[in-house]
Amino acid sequence: MFSSYSHLVAMLNDGWKIEPPVYVRPRRCSRSKQEHTYHFTVWNGEKLTLVSVHDCPEMEKFLADNQLVIDRL
Repeated sequence: MFSSYSHLVAMLNDGWKIEPPVYVRPRRCSRSKQEHTYHFTVWNGEKLTLVSVHDCPEMEKFLADNQLVIDRL
């Protein structure tokens, strides 16, 4: 299941934290190799989950602004 960029931001605003690295790979159903999916491991207390978000302009800025380590799969 995929989440939206806004869902990821809402989780972070609710206290969830990103555990680096962020994994990125080309979208499987994409017609263009330029489209990617980002996979974030996020935690809050003892809760841990994976959040997958399709590429969007906001995501590129978010990754750069937060200087997150990216691991390409």
